Amino acid sequence: MRKLNYIRIFIFLCVVTIVTLGLYYVAADWLDHRYFRFLIWNLFLGWIPFVFSYASYLLSDMKWKGAAWLAVASGLLWLLFFPNSSYIVTDLVHLTARSTRYYGGSGVDYTYWYDLSVVLMFVWTGLLLGFLSMYQLQEVIYHRIGRWASWIFVLVGCALGSYGVLLGRVYRLNSWDALTNRDTLIELMHESVSRPSLAFCLFFGTFITTIYATLYYLINTRSPRETKKSAGSPESDLQALR
Repeated sequence: MRKLNYIRIFIFLCVVTIVTLGLYYVAADWLDHRYFRFLIWNLFLGWIPFVFSYASYLLSDMKWKGAAWLAVASGLLWLLFFPNSSYIVTDLVHLTARSTRYYGGSGVDYTYWYDLSVVLMFVWTGLLLGFLSMYQLQEVIYHRIGRWASWIFVLVGCALGSYGVLLGRVYRLNSWDALTNRDTLIELMHESVSRPSLAFCLFFGTFITTIYATLYYLINTRSPRETKKSAGSPESDLQALR
């Protein structure tokens, strides 16, 4: 599993976030409406998993005894906020809610394409934040435990992430309700046990798992030249033993 330079990735994600916010403010000023300003808050929530995953990543390399426990705690907080990064996908529903504003006698109004571009930029940035944070934690598990454990983590994370999106979109729960409003959370979790909820989790879970697997493949696919260079190296020998 290829190691990434997360300082550069952090800078890159900051640039993408600035571009996303810039597009929003330009479109909002041009079209004279602030309807999608809630996406800014949702994107802020999408950053939280990356912060916790990076904390776990740094703590996993520390030698003192308490670091491992703090890394696990940070990983659990990551899991709590991870659904926020892919929740933004469901904000596309707001384009449907505003469909009467976009369609007229002459076809689709040009404002639809600006709003669509803005929402998709927020979706893309949120997914990048979520999946790169998952990659960080998978990298830690991969090198600490092994390949199979790391992929079990990915599958479980995507499954729980899709369920978290369900609780957020359909039942209007927030990540922090797990800490501040447990009775309501448990009640709605019981209510959510149904065939439609299961179907949503299967479909959405497959969606985010496929996108993550695509990202993983693109990161870890090596050119023939890189394969020749790595062959016979001590690191490749260790990887073969895993």
